[in-house]
Amino acid sequence: MTLNQLLRKNKKQLTLYLIGAFMTTISGLFFTLALSNAFGIIEEADSAGILRRIALVLLFAFTPIFTQMLSRFLRIGFMRDILIQVRTLAYEKIMSHTYESFRKNPKEHYMSMLVSDINLFEKDFFLSFLNIIYSFGSFILGVTILTFISPIIALATLFVSLILFTVTKVFEPVARKTKQQTQEANANYNVQLTNILNGMEVIKLYHVEENFKKPFENIVFALENIKKRAFRIDEFQSNLNHWIAGTFQMIIYIYATYLYIQDLVSLTSLILVFNLIGQLVWSMISGFNFINRFKTSIDIFNRITQPQVNPQAVNKMTFREVLRVKNLNFSYGEHKILQNLNFSVKPKDKVLIIGPSGAGKTTLLNCLAQNLSTYQGEIIVDSHELRTIQTESFLKSCGYIRQQHFLFNDSIKNNVILASPFDKEKFDKVMKDVDLYDWITTLQAKEDHILEQDGLNISGGQRQRLSIARELYHDREVLFVDEPSASLDDQTAQHIYDTLLNLDKTLICVSHRHLDYLSKHFDTKIELETLGVAI
Repeated sequence: MTLNQLLRKNKKQLTLYLIGAFMTTISGLFFTLALSNAFGIIEEADSAGILRRIALVLLFAFTPIFTQMLSRFLRIGFMRDILIQVRTLAYEKIMSHTYESFRKNPKEHYMSMLVSDINLFEKDFFLSFLNIIYSFGSFILGVTILTFISPIIALATLFVSLILFTVTKVFEPVARKTKQQTQEANANYNVQLTNILNGMEVIKLYHVEENFKKPFENIVFALENIKKRAFRIDEFQSNLNHWIAGTFQMIIYIYATYLYIQDLVSLTSLILVFNLIGQLVWSMISGFNFINRFKTSIDIFNRITQPQVNPQAVNKMTFREVLRVKNLNFSYGEHKILQNLNFSVKPKDKVLIIGPSGAGKTTLLNCLAQNLSTYQGEIIVDSHELRTIQTESFLKSCGYIRQQHFLFNDSIKNNVILASPFDKEKFDKVMKDVDLYDWITTLQAKEDHILEQDGLNISGGQRQRLSIARELYHDREVLFVDEPSASLDDQTAQHIYDTLLNLDKTLICVSHRHLDYLSKHFDTKIELETLGVAI
């Protein structure tokens, strides 16, 4: 979704926001009219005229108080709704990553996107949007009034505004670039700082504080240098604009005073010109500067909300015939992991992948499970290359039991079923299959027992079995399994393997334990060797 689409989606609230923002323009003009009418009292010859002027002064002076309150009320709903939707879009962008693309950046990068970048968008977008409306609204109203007082002054104001706009356009590319560099530097700072804080225990235990001090200072120095460069650019543009505006303002003051001396304008008009010229020129400087900030906020919006799209992924997942691997190769940089692998898997097959550490067992599983796409060769599922299959469709058919299991700070039940409907009978069967049913019955809250984040209040074996239970409950037709017995005793491990082998589904499993038992029960064994495969 583009920013324009988001604004159109919220057009009712946007309309109210624009009305509220324009009210700030009227408020500023009312103060100017109040001041000019106060000086106009001097020109009144009778008491009726003086009272009329006083009434106008009071009206123009106090009306902005109420318009400002109403303006805020009209704007707040739009600001709230946009922020909610931007945060949701940023979340959806993160969720649109594939496993492979997500792992290219540390988790702190995504935290920075959801927190720092959205806060920066909020500050730049709403502040610049409001000030642009205020500046250009004030300019249009002010120039209209000046046209009736002196067309020459009005035209001169338009001409100077064009000069200021040209200056803004000249500085726009460098301003946007430095803002992007600042964002990237902030993200890198957050990543590096988190890395140091996460390793604080090791740093203290080995007394290497000084070793990490210099890298930390380098990160801070790089960030502050970028911010300093951005400040200098802003400062130079600001000084240039101020010089142009100040020079123009002084010339108009002299010209307007000349008109007053020649009795071509009244004292009220003279005060209006003095106040309006100052307001218009400086508000246009502000407005043009905020245009750059507004465009920067659009850049931030696009960066944090535009989802990851794989243009190749156009096919639905179907596995009715065969999964065929042809001349599969995979490398991490210059280090080759898999070379010239060829094998096939049919629906309902039970496939065991074994081999020494570092032979690429998990890498092969990740290639088959669509977690790694930078392989060479082909993985054909029925008639479609794996990379052309839509991730969402693939995940509806395939599950993955990993070596590392994350559990949410939630109930056992919710950790297993996630977003699926709760079926008590199905849930209990799954708990028995993973040998957790008896343990759950001993808990006071049963399946509603709350786990701490990442299951810190249960054992490693229980965490692993809950991860297996999660995949069994979702009952997908293909199951990729990576070392399911890593944290289990032999008896429980055999029970888990028996459960998996009895499933009426395709099973592709990596293991380095219980090989004698497993070799007898799997249909196919793929034995990886360093840079090769033997079947």
